[in-house]
Amino acid sequence: MTGRAPSGEGSVYRRESDGKWCAAVTLPSGRRKVVYGVDEKAALKARRALLAEIEAGRPVPLGRTPTLGAYLVRWLDVRIAGEVEAGHLDESTADSYRQMVEGHLLPTFLAKVKINALVADDVRAWQRERLKAISSRGKPFSPRTVGMAHAALRRALNDAMRDEIIGRNVATLVRLPSGQSRPAEQRTEEEMGRVFAEMVADRHRVLWFTMLAFGPRRGEALAMRWSLTDLDASTTALRKQMRRVRGEMDPETGKRRGRLVEKDLKTAESRATLSLPAALVEMLRAHRRNQAADRLAARVWVDPDLVFTTSIGTALEPRNVNRSWSAVCARAGVEGVRLHDLRHAAASLAFAEGASIKEVQSMLRHTRQATTSDLYVHVFESVRRGTADRMDAVLRKFGSAG
Repeated sequence: MTGRAPSGEGSVYRRESDGKWCAAVTLPSGRRKVVYGVDEKAALKARRALLAEIEAGRPVPLGRTPTLGAYLVRWLDVRIAGEVEAGHLDESTADSYRQMVEGHLLPTFLAKVKINALVADDVRAWQRERLKAISSRGKPFSPRTVGMAHAALRRALNDAMRDEIIGRNVATLVRLPSGQSRPAEQRTEEEMGRVFAEMVADRHRVLWFTMLAFGPRRGEALAMRWSLTDLDASTTALRKQMRRVRGEMDPETGKRRGRLVEKDLKTAESRATLSLPAALVEMLRAHRRNQAADRLAARVWVDPDLVFTTSIGTALEPRNVNRSWSAVCARAGVEGVRLHDLRHAAASLAFAEGASIKEVQSMLRHTRQATTSDLYVHVFESVRRGTADRMDAVLRKFGSAG
């Protein structure tokens, strides 16, 4: 039996080889697309759905529609890899996408859904499943981890839209789980005073006070260079960041060894020349003299331009810096203070000393003022007084400049 369709809508017929009902539709491009059903009614329903997609102006993929999992694998291996090679995407971002896809999307039911059949409720169900799943550490995945996986899915589906594989991105319809970001925990002046006292006596004291003085991120501080630092003018130019990225996989162990690299800062706002408080300038002068003596005594010194180095002039390993900071806080008897919290403290102390939100935003190099006010600025109990000159008073309060 052969069904007749209205003019222009295609034909419906039963295929003799397997008994499936087929409905063919002529696309606006002139090419034909065939949809299938277990009976004539199902084929007609599939055809109506296809015609509705065409009427709405949504792209109609030709050929076999991939599952989300198949699309994601090709997305990583072709599109994302190509963007890295072309210099359009940071390698660490690509690694993050792969980690999220392979760890949180491919192993789930979502990977088996046809990409054009994906609906918002599928993403919601996947999100709930991920929040209940247990990690290899024996703990549920955090909302932030699930949010990062969601972001990778959203980016992949956006690319599928650009390639006209799907008509809309259903991931954008689903809200992220709460807990993606939160203001830093506010510390009392007494607690931070104990931490600052331990900072003064620590071997990385100049690094700690540099991060407190004007709030650079860890990677930015570790990539500071003498050639970009003018102590006479009390300025430093931030251009790079030190980051550990995953390297190639070892064929014998199956593990990917990381490597420390110096990378450009991502945004124009991050690349800036900043004023240094006078107290920090004194610290840096003493640090440069001490480093010069160490360099003369060392058998080898790899990079004489780096401000903060190991005993042989190589860049400091970010994870080792974190461990040293944890030791400082442990000696101070204050738990849960992250190294990044020195950036928060820089903002809060500058604000408490009288700097405006706009001045603090400029010091931290935030694009949006709301980021500064919502996440970083917590006014301590001290009286507002009065961004480099104000921070000079703060540094002299908590540590000597000798």
